[in-house]
Amino acid sequence: MLIDFFYKGGPLMYPLLLGSVLMIAVVIERGYRFIRAGTKRRFMETVKEHVGGGRFSEAEELATSTPGPVAAVVREALTMRRYTEDVVENAISLQGDRELSRLNRNLHLLDLIGKIAPMIGLLGTVLGMAGAFHQVASTTSVNPTMLASGIWEALITTVAGLFVGIPALVFHHLYLNKVRAIAFSMKHFGEEIVSMTRGRDD
Repeated sequence: MLIDFFYKGGPLMYPLLLGSVLMIAVVIERGYRFIRAGTKRRFMETVKEHVGGGRFSEAEELATSTPGPVAAVVREALTMRRYTEDVVENAISLQGDRELSRLNRNLHLLDLIGKIAPMIGLLGTVLGMAGAFHQVASTTSVNPTMLASGIWEALITTVAGLFVGIPALVFHHLYLNKVRAIAFSMKHFGEEIVSMTRGRDD
């Protein structure tokens, strides 16, 4: 049944199919990445316990062995703690930018697919309707059934384009919010560790 719809939609169904496959791949890959990037409360509690007790090497080891952007920023703050405040803040900022770049990877594809898929669907519908009306105009007698059938098939690409575009835009919005939340966590916990280590020796 779905294959019949696909073939009736015309050649522009192929780029929509490609877009849907690409969208699903990006959604799964980024979703897995964001799950791993989540901040575990126990991690920060343990790091602060180590820092509060002056056990900086243990805190560094924990941050190094823990995956995720927040742990990377905390590790940078601990590693650079002996330098001046400007140097530490610059190092944390650079590390944060690197982590944000990784988090934003491929998100632009979701935005592109979400915007272009409905347009491709609309183009397919316009071309299909133009062909249907041309076929009607070339006949001596107008057959309403033939015209309705042509318009119905032409609308398939618009439906397909919306089915691809809407989820892409929804996930793009959700993932951008996730990136903002992680960016806030990196900034907050990074500054907290810097404040705790300032003026303290190993």
